[in-house]
Amino acid sequence: MNKDAEKEFEAFLLRFMGFIRAHIGKYNIQRYGLDPDDIAQEVRIKIWKLLESEKNVVNYSSYIKKIVNSSVIDQIRKLRRQEEIFLREVQNHVSDREDPYKPEYLRAAMMKEMIGRAVEGLIASRRNVVKLYLLNMGIEEISRYYGWSVHKTRNLLYRGLADLRETMRKTELDHENE
Repeated sequence: MNKDAEKEFEAFLLRFMGFIRAHIGKYNIQRYGLDPDDIAQEVRIKIWKLLESEKNVVNYSSYIKKIVNSSVIDQIRKLRRQEEIFLREVQNHVSDREDPYKPEYLRAAMMKEMIGRAVEGLIASRRNVVKLYLLNMGIEEISRYYGWSVHKTRNLLYRGLADLRETMRKTELDHENE
């Protein structure tokens, strides 16, 4: 880039920047969430390319008006494409959500209910430990919570889980026989 081209570019911008800003302002692009400075930057780039190409332009103000118009339209189209992509992603996310009437969801809900009933049927001390374990608490955390030794907590948990497994087996056999 030579110094003459830079000086010509700076002089051109100095001469037409007020016109450019006024023309951008008439579109009130802030209502779309666009920044007028971004549009002005796009216009500067296009003007730089125009001057660099040494294209013979007769009426600069008319040409600048076209550049501003195309830059605003390009930015609005880009924004709309992004909004369409976002809306499409939201729609995909909504359609991918679990349908409460899908067989997998119903099976999981029934399993959760069966486990809940089976846990409620355990002895109180085992039931409390198993509930906390099913809530992702570790043996050490449960023992600290109740103030018990780790050995007592582990013993209650293992016995409670064994009772739970046995209850679940009986429940499955009952459902298979129906």
